[in-house]
Amino acid sequence: MSSGDRTLVQPGDATLPTVTLRDRLDASDALVRGHLDADERVLAIGRCEDISERGGLDSGGAAWTYIMVTHRKLRWVPRSDLRFEASLDLDSINAASETSRGHRYAIALKHPPVSHLRWVPAHRFLIFQWGNAVASTALSHTELAFSRRDTQAATTLREQLALRKLL
Repeated sequence: MSSGDRTLVQPGDATLPTVTLRDRLDASDALVRGHLDADERVLAIGRCEDISERGGLDSGGAAWTYIMVTHRKLRWVPRSDLRFEASLDLDSINAASETSRGHRYAIALKHPPVSHLRWVPAHRFLIFQWGNAVASTALSHTELAFSRRDTQAATTLREQLALRKLL
């Protein structure tokens, strides 16, 4: 094994490759750039947290979601899991609002339903739900939390929304 390979030694001498957040963000960047339209210009990339269904404003500090803002679209990969890639045409957004508490900042967007894979409970019974599964779901709102208001991605997204007279 070369010294450039990263391995994590588990009990019983089993070895698994170590996947860091940086590795996941780099893979997300490569995937999203591969899906750009020919004339689409990247304005900003960064990290945030998709809190559309779970989490709150304080989750912005975790920032496991890769985000890219272009002149036409908002593209993001929740949890930096390549299966969950999503995009939203900025011109299709109906309304936007901002929230902040301390240095945490979030942007909420209302738009036509966007379908993409998400984590969902594997089991439900009455009011209880448990387990993990992946399913395609459609949401007509997206909420993204950032660690700070002045991150490059948050600032650029805000500028693009202002150009469309949404903020």
